[in-house]
Amino acid sequence: MTFVSWVLRRVVAEAERLHRDPAAVRRELEVLEEQLVSGVIDEEEFDRREDALLDRMEPVRQQPGGGAA
Repeated sequence: MTFVSWVLRRVVAEAERLHRDPAAVRRELEVLEEQLVSGVIDEEEFDRREDALLDRMEPVRQQPGGGAA
């Protein structure tokens, strides 16, 4: 494995970790709720985007100790 390949794998792994980070997803859900309350988006758009955000967390929630409440 070349150094560049190793670096690219590390970058991808970190991006995936951040994408699924429950704290980041919660912040995005808060922003989404603010948009709904302020009328920027409607219920349908909120539901669609909320589902997508929750799907991002699913692999984390399925892991032991992954935050399933």
